[in-house]
Amino acid sequence: MRTYFMRAVGAVVAVAALAAFGLAHGGGAGAAAATGSPTAGQAAKVPAGFQLASASFRSAASGVVLGGVGCTPSHVCPALLAATADGGAHWHLVAGPDVWITEPAAVGSRPQVNQVVFASGRDGWLYDQYDSPRLWATHDGGAHWRATSLSGDIETMAASAGTVYAVVRHGAYGELFSSPASHDAWARVGTMTGSNLAVFGKAAWFGTSTAGTSTYLWATADGAHWRKYPFSCPAGLGLGGIAAASSWQVAFLCGASEGTYHSAKEVLLSVNGGRTEHLTGQAPIAGDVAGFAVPPSRAAVITIAVITPGLSYLYRSANGGKTWAEIAVSSLTGGVSFTSLSYVSPTVGWVVISQPGIPGLHQLLRTSDAGRTWHAARF
Repeated sequence: MRTYFMRAVGAVVAVAALAAFGLAHGGGAGAAAATGSPTAGQAAKVPAGFQLASASFRSAASGVVLGGVGCTPSHVCPALLAATADGGAHWHLVAGPDVWITEPAAVGSRPQVNQVVFASGRDGWLYDQYDSPRLWATHDGGAHWRATSLSGDIETMAASAGTVYAVVRHGAYGELFSSPASHDAWARVGTMTGSNLAVFGKAAWFGTSTAGTSTYLWATADGAHWRKYPFSCPAGLGLGGIAAASSWQVAFLCGASEGTYHSAKEVLLSVNGGRTEHLTGQAPIAGDVAGFAVPPSRAAVITIAVITPGLSYLYRSANGGKTWAEIAVSSLTGGVSFTSLSYVSPTVGWVVISQPGIPGLHQLLRTSDAGRTWHAARF
């Protein structure tokens, strides 16, 4: 499936509390238990053939993966949630709502999701990126899920330091909404518009930049008071992603399509929280962007996931974009999607390589050396 530059990234780097997930293992009223729900005192194993859709990690040890089993282009599959508390060494199923991963035309209007976000061991959300305003939330570790809707299609979400944000599409641009992570109390944040979001602790950034226009970046250091800064990408490029290494070190990926599976990519860096930024490097033109991330406290270490008609791969720079290394993923065929690229520590990061319902490689990759090498987690 072709992934276009401006829609592909929407990159979010969220650094939250580092507690273990401790998610519930059983369903409750209003929630559908995951396939193979365990009996009391047991944890259900992840079935063979698990196809990943997205992942949400809060630390090097703790994370949740959304996926399904038996998904094909003509067969709907129930959504499953798998959790780990030891860095992917062991996994168990946790309860999720009664939703699906794929929706063939013959199925009708069954609710579907493709993105997962968890802010803590209790608070999590599922949504269908770009295609629905519907949102499912749990505040008891998955024992119960509540369905709600925001005012437009949800483009991306991020959670950090007790707050969850959502970019909701209205017309040409998105509006920013927020809620306390512990309960559902969504409200629009000011009147700002944009499409790219990043968070780090209580700090957050929200903005957009279209080629040939002068736009703004909105930033907050405390989650309450927002400032507007002038922002523009280099000539002919638009903003495709924001990634935060700290509350003051923020990287921006600007780019534009240059034809099939080729896109211009330039990286800007701010060292003062977004007030000003400067060009640090130009990434290779090959590949459409599907992810953009920097590790905490290491803004010069940049990773970009790209899709090509041949092998898809990761670009990595260790010097702020001056030079780049191409990291091929073993057995990865062309056109397979990357999702959920993020770092949760100065050395540990994760990325999903999969597209439920599409034959091919389905893997969750982990790095423990800031993106130099990546290894598949076993479910």
